[in-house]
Amino acid sequence: MKLRKKLISYLFEKVDITIIPSPKKKIKMFKMRRITPILIIIIVLGSITTLSFLYKHYQSGFFSVSDRLVQLKGVRAENEKLKNELFVLTQDTEELKENLSRLKEYNEEIKEMINIDRGTQAASDQQDLKLQTFLSYNQSVLQQGLPVGGGNIHLYYQAPDEIIARAKRNINTLKKELPTHEEDLNNLEMSVKEYNDLQAATPKIWPIADKGDAYISSRFGWRSDPFSGKQQIHEGLDIATWYNTPVLATANGVVKFVGRKGGYGLMVIIQHGFGFETRYAHLNKFKVKRGQKVSRGDIIALSGNSGKSSGPHLHYEVRKNNIPQNPENYIGR
Repeated sequence: MKLRKKLISYLFEKVDITIIPSPKKKIKMFKMRRITPILIIIIVLGSITTLSFLYKHYQSGFFSVSDRLVQLKGVRAENEKLKNELFVLTQDTEELKENLSRLKEYNEEIKEMINIDRGTQAASDQQDLKLQTFLSYNQSVLQQGLPVGGGNIHLYYQAPDEIIARAKRNINTLKKELPTHEEDLNNLEMSVKEYNDLQAATPKIWPIADKGDAYISSRFGWRSDPFSGKQQIHEGLDIATWYNTPVLATANGVVKFVGRKGGYGLMVIIQHGFGFETRYAHLNKFKVKRGQKVSRGDIIALSGNSGKSSGPHLHYEVRKNNIPQNPENYIGR
């Protein structure tokens, strides 16, 4: 206890300090307690220790921040790369959507050319739905994290590489499929056009514009000749009607013959294509010329009683590859 008191008394005891700056200057003297320099030394050592600790802490933080900045630069570069890839994929998707829209319009045009059965229609609609879903899905994926007008891409909540890879696979699949669909539609269009041309060339309608008072007086096939009484093949239909009843082309075609032809009298022959030919005989007056194009329903002549005929009527024939056909099998088809 006495030692402690002595130590405290010693530390707080004042001492005289004399400073002699130079021989020409005054000597400076001042008093200072013995503990003061000790405290100064302790404070300096504490400050040095604290500064050393802070420097190491700052250095560690600096290195950590530097590493983070390097990582962020890499992320930014990766985001820029992703942005460019997504932009390209978006453009590809838009192009594919336009192609699909064009093919759909093409498909609708073809459907308008011909009546498609419900099964084919349903299959076509299902295929359209499949392709639309395919594209719409890719479009929605690509638009995620791609702000309008640029900006940073925020795909941290997704798997960007997986998204891009999946989109590329889907787009490549579509690029392979669309030409096949287009080729199928081209083939379908050719088939439809050929079918429509065949339908236009096939004789179908009643060959005279009567008011319902005409009738078949002699059918196709074997019959007794009204003049000789002998059995012979009648190669067409005889339709009894009044003089000058309008005679109609029963299909589209080109007039092959206009004139007098033996016992047929005044006659018109029309070639329709696909091997079809129709003949109109015992006419009274022509309304067409050789080489003229006609459409189904056009007036080509007026009925009469020319040639080997027992009364006013129309002799009407349908031939396929020059083989006489029963016209009744074509009327109303």
